[in-house]
Amino acid sequence: MSQVKSDINSEDMEATVEVHQNALDDLVNVNTLFTAVFNIEGNKQCEAGVRVARRLVKNEVISFACYLFSSLVAKSLKTHLFTYLLSQHTLEKINCKSSKGLRGTLFALSTSTSVIGGVLLLYSMVDMIQLRLGKIACKGTETLNAVGALMAVNILALVIYIPFVSHAIYKFTKIFDKLQEKQKLSNEN
Repeated sequence: MSQVKSDINSEDMEATVEVHQNALDDLVNVNTLFTAVFNIEGNKQCEAGVRVARRLVKNEVISFACYLFSSLVAKSLKTHLFTYLLSQHTLEKINCKSSKGLRGTLFALSTSTSVIGGVLLLYSMVDMIQLRLGKIACKGTETLNAVGALMAVNILALVIYIPFVSHAIYKFTKIFDKLQEKQKLSNEN
């Protein structure tokens, strides 16, 4: 049985891992933006009630759990990628189906739970508006304006965020392939 020597250029590997780690850092940073705690004070006119307040708390807790889960998965993936720099990995091993699947799945899982957390936080902010300004069903101008602006901005953000992150996940699973192709060309010369 012949020994496989490491054919990976360490500078290329470091640059590739750094790209992945920066993308994951950005994801974790986005998650921290959405973990604020809010003070609840009801409005007596057209009051939303206890049910809405409880739903607000439930959605904020689940949202926080999603962000925490997303951040921990992203940090785990960063740690996994760092192991590529610590030990002698061949590009064949890094690009094997199970390794690519693991990286892609963890990135997608981290991203999707971040999006779910954002949607739940959006829903809890609608409840916060109802608690402070009155129920949406009462059609108060302030309530409708606040909810409309909140929904418009966040839906636009998700419409931008989801395709770009989906593209990044796709590229994320292919970046080591490019490193392998570069190495093959280098070996042929």
